[in-house]
Amino acid sequence: MRSSVRGPLLALAFAPLLASAQEDASPGQGDPRAPAPPEDGVEVERPAELERIKKELARIKQERERLGGQAPPRALGPEVRALGREELSPVLAPRREVVGLRLREAIRLALANNPDYVVQLAAARSAHEGVPQERAAFDPVLSSTATYGRGFVPRDFGSFFGQTQVRSRTLNISTSLALRLQTGTQLTLTHTELRTESTSPISGSKNYLPSLRLDITQPLLRDFGIETNLTPLRLAQNAAFASDATLAETYMAAVLAVEQAYWDLVLAEEQLRAQERSLSSSLKFLDDQRKKLQHGAGTRLEVTIAKAGVATAREAVIAAENGLEAARDQIIRLTSPSTDLADWDRFVVPLDQPLLLESAEQDPAEAIQTALRRRPDYLRAQLDLDSAQRNLSLAENQRLPRLDAIGSFSEEGLGTGHRSAWSSLGSGDNYSWEVGVRVELPLFLRAERARVRAARHDLEGAQAALRALEATVVLEVRGALRDVRTAKARIEAARASRVLAKERLDATRVQVETGTAVPRDVLDDLAELARAETNEVQAFINYRLALSRLALAQGTLLDDWLDELDPRVRAAIERRPLRD
Repeated sequence: MRSSVRGPLLALAFAPLLASAQEDASPGQGDPRAPAPPEDGVEVERPAELERIKKELARIKQERERLGGQAPPRALGPEVRALGREELSPVLAPRREVVGLRLREAIRLALANNPDYVVQLAAARSAHEGVPQERAAFDPVLSSTATYGRGFVPRDFGSFFGQTQVRSRTLNISTSLALRLQTGTQLTLTHTELRTESTSPISGSKNYLPSLRLDITQPLLRDFGIETNLTPLRLAQNAAFASDATLAETYMAAVLAVEQAYWDLVLAEEQLRAQERSLSSSLKFLDDQRKKLQHGAGTRLEVTIAKAGVATAREAVIAAENGLEAARDQIIRLTSPSTDLADWDRFVVPLDQPLLLESAEQDPAEAIQTALRRRPDYLRAQLDLDSAQRNLSLAENQRLPRLDAIGSFSEEGLGTGHRSAWSSLGSGDNYSWEVGVRVELPLFLRAERARVRAARHDLEGAQAALRALEATVVLEVRGALRDVRTAKARIEAARASRVLAKERLDATRVQVETGTAVPRDVLDDLAELARAETNEVQAFINYRLALSRLALAQGTLLDDWLDELDPRVRAAIERRPLRD
């Protein structure tokens, strides 16, 4: 049916070309089946180009065998005749250094060497430094002040002493220790050592005045309570833990990106191999049509159609070669980025093939629960919600008036020497104390109320974001489970498609020989076979990537790498924050 319909259509479509070919023929050679002249204005044969591709594929096969890599499922196509002319190549420079690369080694190199991931690791380490900064608010603070002074003051002591100038010297050393408790209580213990010397006939020549003072301030409304005072510390801990989750998420994306790039390289190699086979078959078909023309069994139109197929196959080969070069550059960029051009000119040979892996069927409900326990983005959303709740509690506390209970107790000593002064201080006879309250109330509380409203809006946003992420987790896990099953089913379908495409091509060639099909049908089937061969490899790759995307959706993609990564990654995955 295909030949009966397409034959007349192709005859009509190529009628002008056939007429032109007949007109160009020399006198006495009007038969369209006459041999074509040596030069007909359109050249499709490029020997150096095809030889370069064949050498490239042969080198890949040789190096893979030498490095112990897995062989692709099919061998290279048959040899074809050399064609005769050098062409430009997408290869920027010869790749002389051979690097055999397995998937796990590629991932390990990327996690260790890629600066993109080191940036996030540095950010996570920096975020953890915020925790000791906030914890330092409860550290004791020791301070000391020392002053020395001299005075010359005129004084009138009456008729007995007369008016005289009083000369004095003072040395005051004050040391205090301040401590803030998690309840908000402020404690300050102050020791003062005052020494005075004076020429005054009344106060004496030398005095020592030591003292001890304890001041206590206890907030009763604003800044009251352990949770209120620990809020800045809890927020810093949440920020550090969220940064760990971001780091884990970055590494997960890195593993998937490297695996994608690795399989892209494998696929690009297979695409080049398939297109090379297609080009070889197109050239053989062109030779067959020329031989038929020489023996009077074919037409020049059939030769022209065959040459068009060669040109199309050449274009596909060039594009496939460029794709292979780009895939090599991408895997180099991820595994060993460098500005040294020599590092970019490595001949990377993937040693692993996308073979089937044993994987047990997973229950969707169990897979979703695993995702909620392990996904870093869900942990980060939970931390954002907790931080929003704490910010709201703090804002509501700061809206209260300040009411502080204050108290102090001091004991003083006096003497002409250290011993007598400290004996007086320790006697317990010279002391004073006081208690009171301090009140502070902004009249309008405008800023405080605005902060409360903003905190409530932030809390509503965090709650909505968590609900949205939960729905996204369910969607992604269910989709990933379906993708695994679909990819596994498509492997057999793709294999059958490739086998049937080969059988169809063989049958079409027989039909062309018997005259029940046209040459264009062979070219179509050649292109279809090349697509089927590539699609089969793509099906295996899609299956492997589907497994990795399922692990990503569940948060288990890094399970094999936790021992090699920063401990913060394991902490985020297993929900066990590190102690700072």
